[in-house]
Amino acid sequence: MQKIEKLQKDFYSLREEIASIGLFKKGSISKCYQECRSAGCRCHKDRKYRHGPYYLLTTKDKAKTKTFSVPRDMVPEIEGYIDNYHLLKSKLKLMEEVSEKIIKMKIADYRESTKDRG
Repeated sequence: MQKIEKLQKDFYSLREEIASIGLFKKGSISKCYQECRSAGCRCHKDRKYRHGPYYLLTTKDKAKTKTFSVPRDMVPEIEGYIDNYHLLKSKLKLMEEVSEKIIKMKIADYRESTKDRG
């Protein structure tokens, strides 16, 4: 039973770590350059003169891709939110693994206790 208590302590520790995670967002940031609509602009003659960089945050929601622009100065902040999302996912995966171990141990304990009853 001590092993279950240690695992439960690990579970609650992970839960506290999750509670301390700040804002989070699923997605990725990409940098792009574009040609403008002005036919005489040099961006149409040479790719190195395209306008930008522009930064885009791309996410998926219900099988639909959503993209919106991010101001250049906010890119590091938004990347932090994306990092927080990955951290949250990894902590949840660890919690699930710990939960599974606890469940398997409880099932084994239950089977052992009912086996003694006859």
